[in-house]
Amino acid sequence: MMEGVVVGIVIGLIVQDLLLLVFLRWNFKSFDSLSSKQETKLPLVSIVIPFRNEEKVIPRILQSLDKLDYPTDSLQLLLGDDGSEDRTGELLQEWAESRSYVSFFSLEKPDDFTGNGKAWALQHLCEHAKGEFLLFTDADCEVPASWVISMVGAAISADAPMVTGVTQVEETNVFAAMQSLDWWLNLGMVKVVSDLGTNITSMGNNMLIRREFYQLSGGFQETYHSLTEDFEMARRIKKLGGKHIHLVSEGNLIQTQLIPSYLGLLEQRKRWMRGAMGLPLFWKVLLGLQVLFFPSILMLVFLSFWKGIFLWLFKLLMQSLFLLFFASKTRQKIKIRHLCLFEFYYFFTAWCTIVYYFWPGKTVWKGRKYA
Repeated sequence: MMEGVVVGIVIGLIVQDLLLLVFLRWNFKSFDSLSSKQETKLPLVSIVIPFRNEEKVIPRILQSLDKLDYPTDSLQLLLGDDGSEDRTGELLQEWAESRSYVSFFSLEKPDDFTGNGKAWALQHLCEHAKGEFLLFTDADCEVPASWVISMVGAAISADAPMVTGVTQVEETNVFAAMQSLDWWLNLGMVKVVSDLGTNITSMGNNMLIRREFYQLSGGFQETYHSLTEDFEMARRIKKLGGKHIHLVSEGNLIQTQLIPSYLGLLEQRKRWMRGAMGLPLFWKVLLGLQVLFFPSILMLVFLSFWKGIFLWLFKLLMQSLFLLFFASKTRQKIKIRHLCLFEFYYFFTAWCTIVYYFWPGKTVWKGRKYA
């Protein structure tokens, strides 16, 4: 009886991984880009980035923004210092003063405000946006030169008011490589489901929204109650009937920095899990199978050693092929040894996240505590 239950769970996840691989391989949707050299004037784009205590990483994001392959007369950069306690505001202001298309804002949140601080900063920056499209990324990211042209091109060619991009954790060490694979496993699943016509989440460090739909949604002020404002915004765009696509290509691949400590990683996962609790039942089952696989396969190895080992290796093969193919769409390579290590990292992190989520205590984000 027990063996039959665990075999069912294990085979269920293997079938899930096999279907994900099949759909990623044969139902992958690409979208056209624009050319910065085309004769017609390119649409005005507003890039919105809030900063909080980012003094150490500011040079990286600003240097990449300087290299954007998009005419500055069609760009509006809105940068905001969200109550930083270091030299973030000073550095941003100095950089903005020498560029006519960049506007800097020193944001002071009311003392009695208890909602999502980042959503508040985004709302106030977006109030100054004039572009047809709003583009969002984070202060600890590095955008490619083709980022704007790629994201806007996809939105126009697909007639989609919302586009989610793809992000990779910069692999400076093994811990960073594990975080990168974790991101890509989840983004790969999002891509498959999106290309099948269902997309209910987004990623705030690589996101585009057509301004018309942003205004109709009520803006980020409608997401103050949530710590996953990108997820909430995707839900609001969907309610408006707007098409939402997931663009995965080398042209819009953003690099983000690793979270250096494991405790910091768990804080991030706890915040994400709060958003995941609002997902439809289908997504909860999908993610639940991922978590249940490990205790099930360990039980199966105990009950029937060779059967358990065979099914585990087969699942590892399906998952690895899925990640390798997803990476190939952005012309990135994955080391085989990292794929093997990731299996154990994912098991440990998934269960630590569940324990940490239910552990009493506030969520800490950007130096702020949330109940």
